Amino acid sequence: MPGKSLLRSSFLGLIAIVFLLAGCDDPSTVGMGLVESQAGDPEVSTLSATLSNSDGLADMTGGTQQSGAFRALFGQVDDPVAGPFSMTGVMDFVPGSDVDTAFKVTSVEFAELLLNLDYVYGDTTLDLTLNVYEVDQAWDAVNARADTFIVARSLVTTVTFTPEPGMIRIELPTEWVNDHDADLRSDSFADEFHGFSFQVSDGNAIGGIHLSSSELRASSVPGDTVGFPLSKVLSTSSLQDGPQNSDLFVLRDGAAEAASLNIPIDPDLFGQAAIHRSILRLDVDDLTGLYPVGFNRPGLAEVGLRAVAEDNETRLDVLEVAVTEDGPLSFESDALANILQSANLGNSGLDRFELYIPNESSTVDFVAIRSGTPQNMGPRAIITFTPLNR
Repeated sequence: MPGKSLLRSSFLGLIAIVFLLAGCDDPSTVGMGLVESQAGDPEVSTLSATLSNSDGLADMTGGTQQSGAFRALFGQVDDPVAGPFSMTGVMDFVPGSDVDTAFKVTSVEFAELLLNLDYVYGDTTLDLTLNVYEVDQAWDAVNARADTFIVARSLVTTVTFTPEPGMIRIELPTEWVNDHDADLRSDSFADEFHGFSFQVSDGNAIGGIHLSSSELRASSVPGDTVGFPLSKVLSTSSLQDGPQNSDLFVLRDGAAEAASLNIPIDPDLFGQAAIHRSILRLDVDDLTGLYPVGFNRPGLAEVGLRAVAEDNETRLDVLEVAVTEDGPLSFESDALANILQSANLGNSGLDRFELYIPNESSTVDFVAIRSGTPQNMGPRAIITFTPLNR
């Protein structure tokens, strides 16, 4: 399965200090000098790997016009496979280029949100009841994750709409407009106003507001209308109860939990050996026919694998692979083989691996990975190695 290497230069300075590629200028040549002089015949071993939710890194769900996530996700859904989960979408706005002197000297009479709903997951036959709250504190979207806590106490308005892609128009109450008249016309608007939080109280779907073409619009007498473009977004997630089927592990985009993967390799596992090739294989369940008519379920494009050091802080992105409808997730790279080689030699600070969804996704889509053993299509590492000193 095609993949792209993610050995980023920002991590290379840490490798010599922490773990993984220790002591090797060329990771692909680990142990090769020993192999040439002492090699036996190559062998293949399959190790059963385990997947579990952990307190590692939650998904990165914050973003700006420049980088990061590009949607604010909000709603609740009871998924037939993944079980119930919910998202709260947070968004903030900045004055646009058309906020001129004429607007600033005249009272604001009207304001509304025009939002580009370009993503829907869930039951499209039921309306969503959306509660719009005002955020009470400054917040940073850069590198923000799904387990971030944002304070939003003041209910602004409640609206009901059909969850389908298109523009959503939300008129802001007169009371809110009057209270924020000075802020909207102030040069310090970005410091005084911190955005809105979207929380759904009824319905069975999750929507996504795109950074592009979304704005707060305000009008003053005699009709001078200006735009405040959506500038940053964040999606926070509730903890997931787990899949309806205990034989499946759900890897979901936007999750507040990390997905830890452990491969039982240690210095005594293979003895003195050179590992030449490692394939991590995860079988994905076919969910065709499990969803009712009207339930929209877009699919994930990619899944990533990263290594985590014993300090639980340092991480190395290893590989991202494409998700297909009819095949397993297969991770294979020189970096993966070298990480396991170092662990087998006992000179690695590797603690575990984690699966993640690339930040570019900005969805709640998921894959359902089969649990078990290599005999019943569970997660497994297929390792090709050459024993030494036999």
